[in-house]
Amino acid sequence: MTDTLTAFASPVRETKLSNGLTVLVQPVHTAPVVSFMVWYKVGSRNENAGITGISHLLEHMMFKGTPRYGKGEIARTLQRHGASFNAGTSLDYTCYYEVLAKDRLEIAMDIEADRMVNASIPEEEHRLEMTVVRSELERNEDNPHRALYQETFAQAFQAHPYHWPTIGWRTDVEQITTEEIRDYYRTHYVPNNATVVVVGDVPADRALDLVERSFGGIPKGPEPPPMRIVEPPQRGERRFKLRKSGDTRYLMVSWRNPALVHPDNYALDVLSMILGHGRTSRLYRALVEGKLATEVDAGNETARDPFLLIARATVAPGATLDQVEQGLYREVERLQREPATDAEMSRAKRQVEASFVYAKDSIRSLAQQLGYFETVATYRYLETYLDHVRAVGTDEVQRVAREYLTEETRTVGHYDPVPGEAP
Repeated sequence: MTDTLTAFASPVRETKLSNGLTVLVQPVHTAPVVSFMVWYKVGSRNENAGITGISHLLEHMMFKGTPRYGKGEIARTLQRHGASFNAGTSLDYTCYYEVLAKDRLEIAMDIEADRMVNASIPEEEHRLEMTVVRSELERNEDNPHRALYQETFAQAFQAHPYHWPTIGWRTDVEQITTEEIRDYYRTHYVPNNATVVVVGDVPADRALDLVERSFGGIPKGPEPPPMRIVEPPQRGERRFKLRKSGDTRYLMVSWRNPALVHPDNYALDVLSMILGHGRTSRLYRALVEGKLATEVDAGNETARDPFLLIARATVAPGATLDQVEQGLYREVERLQREPATDAEMSRAKRQVEASFVYAKDSIRSLAQQLGYFETVATYRYLETYLDHVRAVGTDEVQRVAREYLTEETRTVGHYDPVPGEAP
């Protein structure tokens, strides 16, 4: 398979400024545009009980301006120059990005460098922004899939910060003070805890010169406190049931997987495709074609620390959660007992490869991939990923199925709606 965009891309050029800022530049000369991103190694993984959700809240406050860019001026400036922009917070990172014409790159750099050290975070804006954050919290609470995910993480992780949702527990988010947000910002938003990514129609030397001019004068900060919590081994199945409004039943089963860089994830990625990706997957044939479920999927979701391989199903009318759950286990046991066929292996590897290639089909997604992997591990992980996947054998898939998809390490969630209540 050939990726048309990366076929025009130059090799990634990696630099570290004297203040510790990591810079990745990849020229791609397919169109006169550039994607600029700043990734901070801080997400819900770095939070503590009592301030859960503060990483996400800080991300919102970063659009409230600086002494140079007043209230609303960051968005107005970027819009005036035709940029698309946004930000995101997850388990292991917070990122900010702009995509704009190549001759406007300095504008994006100036804004991001300025708010790396000069974000205002006014108390009044914090109070006003809580209306937006409360709305997000309510959407999460009302969405069955998000509710299942949130409770699955809470059950599967008892010590590690992956226990709580990135948006935080409502009671914590409501009580976070503006001063706590400012302290968190000063602790984690330092150049030595960040990666700048530039992908697009710009020579590497030119991009590096602009980054040096915009960010080079920002002093290195104290190293943020390391996150040392290790989730203890799970010693038995964990189960929960959610009783909320709605008229559809959902099943979620998860198993512990290793950290992103662990070599077993190559085989687990292939396994998850065989198990639950698309209409040719085993779960689709057994559960959807068997009239037990209307939708099903499985994915090996990796993170900086060990995370979860997750299978989900929407229960068909007339079927029960228990029937779907037992049907899912029958397919898992079949993977453990019988090797995957050559056709399944070939198809699953093509699907992994397609997902990998499609994840970098634009300069923004290419920059996203570089920034994400550099933040949680190293961008060089991308260089050999497909070679490792292509080398996975049927025996490895069978081994990881037996080793990881066990009753002792699984967490099972049922979404069983309250009869008669509307969603």
